[in-house]
Amino acid sequence: MGGETWSGGSRSVKAVAARVARVELFEYRRALDGRSWNPVSRWDERRAPLLRITASDGAVGIGEAWSDQTRMSDLFAAAPPLVSQLLGRDADDIEGIHRATWQAAGPTAWTRAAIASAIDVALWDLRARRMGAPLRAVLGTRDTAQVYASGGLYGDGKDDAALADEMASYARRGFTAFKMKIGALGLAADLDRVRAVRRALGPDAEIIVDAVGSLTPAAAPEWFAALHACGVRAIQAPLPAHDLDGMTALQRLGILDVVAQEAEFRPHAFRTLLDRGAVGWLQFNPALAGGITQALALIAQARARGVPVTLQCHATAVLQATCLHLATLPGVRSAEFHMFHDHLHACLPPAMSLLHDGVLRLGTEPGLGIDPRFLDRDLPDGGSLVRILAVPD
Repeated sequence: MGGETWSGGSRSVKAVAARVARVELFEYRRALDGRSWNPVSRWDERRAPLLRITASDGAVGIGEAWSDQTRMSDLFAAAPPLVSQLLGRDADDIEGIHRATWQAAGPTAWTRAAIASAIDVALWDLRARRMGAPLRAVLGTRDTAQVYASGGLYGDGKDDAALADEMASYARRGFTAFKMKIGALGLAADLDRVRAVRRALGPDAEIIVDAVGSLTPAAAPEWFAALHACGVRAIQAPLPAHDLDGMTALQRLGILDVVAQEAEFRPHAFRTLLDRGAVGWLQFNPALAGGITQALALIAQARARGVPVTLQCHATAVLQATCLHLATLPGVRSAEFHMFHDHLHACLPPAMSLLHDGVLRLGTEPGLGIDPRFLDRDLPDGGSLVRILAVPD
C-alpha cells in the first residue's frame, strides 16, 4: 500500500513508509440522567474506550473499542500487551498487525478483541489520512450510506405519544427507517407503542424493533405475527444470543427478518449464523468484531450467501463514522445512526448529519472525517476524557 496514490479533486497524495511511534488509550465518560432504559439496561452514564495511534511522520489515526459498561477495568487491563507490540511496526502493515493482534484475542476474550478492533480502525484511519483520502475512497466504494434512526427507548414518564413524537422528529430530519425497543412491557403494551410509532411515521416507513434478547422461544412466534401485522420489517436480538436453534426457527417462519449478533466477535460464530440460516440480516459491531479488516471479510461472507449486513453502533462519533464508511460498501444494507447514544456527534463532519431519503452522502475529509485533535480539547457534549495508557509513557 505504501506506493499507492489517491486523487480527490485537485489532490494527489502519495503514501510513504512510517512507523508506529506512539499509542494512547483514553476513557470517555458522559453522565446521563438515568431516565432512559431498555429491557436490560438503564442509562445513567456512557463510557467508551478511544485509541489514538501516532506515526513517525506525525500522522494520527483514531479508533474505538466496544465495551461492557460494567467491565471497563477488564478491558483496560487487557490493553498493554496488544498496544506495546505496535511500537516500531510499519503503520501501513495493517494486515500483518491485524493478524498478530486478532490471533492474540483468542476465541473467548472479548476484551482483547475490542482492543484489537480499535487498533485496526485507527490504522485504517491513519492510512487514509496519510493518503489525504476519505476512508470510503481507500476502500474503493461509493460516497453514500443508507442509515436508520435508532432510538425509541423506554423512559420514565414517557408515554406512547411522546415516543411517537420522538420518532416523528427523526423523520423530519430525513430518516426513512427507524428502530425502537420492545420486550420490557409485555406484548399488549409494546404493541400499543409500535402502533403509535406506525401512525406517526405513516405506512411507508421501515420499522425495526430490538427486543434485546428478552423474548422466549415459546412466546416469540406470537410476537412475530403481531409485529408483522403492525408493519414491522425486522427484529434485532429476539432471543438470548446463545439460542441459535431458536433464532433459526424464528427466521424460518418467514415473518420478520432476524437481526443478530451485535455483541459477537468470533469468526466461527458468524459463519454458523450464516450457515444455519439463523439471520435475515447479519449484524456486527466493528469496534468488537475486528475493525475494518474483519468487517471486510464478514461482509464478503454474508454477501456470498445473499444475506445483507447491518452495522451496529451505540457509542461515540468515532464508531459512528467507522460504520458510515463501511456502510458505503456493497452488501451493507444499513448502518445504525444512534439518536440517543449520540456522544461526540458534534465532532462528525457536517455531511454526516445531512440526510435525504434516509441516505447520507459522505464528504471528502480524510480518514474517518473526525479531527483527532478533539482528544486534546474540551469535549463538545459535556463528557470527559482520561488517558488510561500511553506507550511510550
